[in-house]
Amino acid sequence: MPIFHFQHKKNRLSKERFEAVYKTYYTRLYYYCFQFVVDEETSKDIVNDVFEKIWSQCNELNPGTLSSYLYTLVRNRCLDYLRHRKVEQQYVELYHMIAEEVDDSDLYEERMTRIERIIAELGEPTKGIFTRCYFQNKKYDEVAQEYHISSSGVKKHIMKVLRLIRQEFDLK
Repeated sequence: MPIFHFQHKKNRLSKERFEAVYKTYYTRLYYYCFQFVVDEETSKDIVNDVFEKIWSQCNELNPGTLSSYLYTLVRNRCLDYLRHRKVEQQYVELYHMIAEEVDDSDLYEERMTRIERIIAELGEPTKGIFTRCYFQNKKYDEVAQEYHISSSGVKKHIMKVLRLIRQEFDLK
């Protein structure tokens, strides 16, 4: 009997089979992930999230495509993570641009007040999404699940806020 054979009765990945899949693929998926994100802890988190997802989908898994499905999930999570980091970096760069232009603390405070006002005037769900991603450091996937939208939907809300901030300061 193959190691990844599912129980016939429910087409469900049994606990024992799940453990075998985990032991077989964890290290491979970790190194695959690490090639994308180059961060040990993030790679572990992503791979663990993927295994959590397949455990929750035990009834729907196809044993013939499990390997490619695992790699696809890891790749997609890595890409989501990298997109999130890119948007975070844009926000940091914007913040630094604003801060660098400021020679005195009064001007700095005035600009920070303008940014806080922009955020305060945002409607929901944009305000909540932005707050969770940037002030609570949540991942796009977490926020997407919370709001029942896709990760790209979260990104659109974030980009909207960054665009408003750039417009406020006439930045590119």
